[in-house]
Amino acid sequence: MITFDEINEQPSNFAEISKRYSDLSKSIVDFLKETAPSEIDFVGCGSSYNLAMGLSFQVNRLSSGKVFSRYFSGSEIAFGFRKFSKDAVLVGLSRSGESTETVQALKRAKNKFGIKTMAISCEPESPLTKVADAFSVLNFVDEKSVVMTKSFTSMAFLASALIRDIFKPNLFKSYLKSILESAQVILESSKDLFKKIDFRRYDHFAFLGYDEYLAAAMEGIIKVTETSLSDVSAFQTLEYRHGPKSKVGKESMVCIFASNLAHSEEEKMAQEIKSLGGTVVNVSSKRMNASHNLLIPYSAGDFGDWFLKVIPAQIIGVEVAKVKGLNPDNPKNLTRVVKF
Repeated sequence: MITFDEINEQPSNFAEISKRYSDLSKSIVDFLKETAPSEIDFVGCGSSYNLAMGLSFQVNRLSSGKVFSRYFSGSEIAFGFRKFSKDAVLVGLSRSGESTETVQALKRAKNKFGIKTMAISCEPESPLTKVADAFSVLNFVDEKSVVMTKSFTSMAFLASALIRDIFKPNLFKSYLKSILESAQVILESSKDLFKKIDFRRYDHFAFLGYDEYLAAAMEGIIKVTETSLSDVSAFQTLEYRHGPKSKVGKESMVCIFASNLAHSEEEKMAQEIKSLGGTVVNVSSKRMNASHNLLIPYSAGDFGDWFLKVIPAQIIGVEVAKVKGLNPDNPKNLTRVVKF
């Protein structure tokens, strides 16, 4: 199964990014130092939109107010819904570098507003990188599957590292090391846990979190939907009690991507879901009184592990697909690249 093989390759891809970081980052780091923008925005479609969301939160969190960031879908910009100031930089995100709306977004931002653009992709010589003023290409992240797994987390890791390199250089080296260690732990513990669970009993899934972790939760929707055609949703953790919990029952699995900031309150949400018959999986650095705990040994508290929380969702999608007799390598109605 190609998709599951590529899920397993994520730690080795992270190690390669860490090893090659200087070469991968040079164009973007030099460009940002030269332009010194007051705003760094991100744009992508599908999974890359969730990637844009998580990275935008990271910039706002780690720049300490020096730089502002927003995130957009490609269509928002391509079709004129958004405007930019001249000192903004727009970063296009696309595995293939061919997503029509994302390419159009960068072209419109340059032509209409005169702003600088950058790109992060996994394909060299793509339309996106040809539009961008600076770019980084992870050409060794050779993803064959339709569903984005290792490409999503690899681009997220590179960009999250770049953000620290630029705004918090004292945290940079320890960040690389911590992510490499944490990735292997969460991958193996997720596989071990979900191997023991009978997914035939579940037909309702939800992912909960805040800020970057909400971006990871949104990616959970896409992964489980694409691979298993299941009923999936995502919310801010405590917003789940304001209506969405009405769907919770014994057939529900809810993953809480808990944060250090609200961990105790998110644990109360876990207890509420359990009392309604649901199964709760806590994915965080701290144990909680949940049905299951998947602990990530990343303890910085700056949401830098946000993309690692997607790994359990990737595996859930594959496991549910298997019990449904679906092939995650051939998801319904989808193609690897969306062009029009």
